[in-house]
Amino acid sequence: KDIPGTSAISPGSSKECAPDTESPSGTGEADYCRRILVRDAKGTIREIVLPKGLDLDRPKRTRTSFTAEQLYRLELEFQRCQYVVGRERTELARQLNLSETQVR
Repeated sequence: KDIPGTSAISPGSSKECAPDTESPSGTGEADYCRRILVRDAKGTIREIVLPKGLDLDRPKRTRTSFTAEQLYRLELEFQRCQYVVGRERTELARQLNLSETQVR
């Protein structure tokens, strides 16, 4: 996928990506690495090595917007006990209409 200001480069070797042996594709590149060039606002080009499994096209999860009441209660609980677990977390999540992950 073309992204303005970026361009893909051909496979090569690097410390982060170099396998101990040749990959099955014969390129010498590790099968789990993807290398791209990124041009910043100043025009400097930098190479970035990323795992191929990283899904850059997936949209980011939206950030939870807590209400003032939820924040107040969460902060009170945090002051009382920094790690709310088990039944307490389940009950607090239910009372605040949040998931347990959000309470965590």
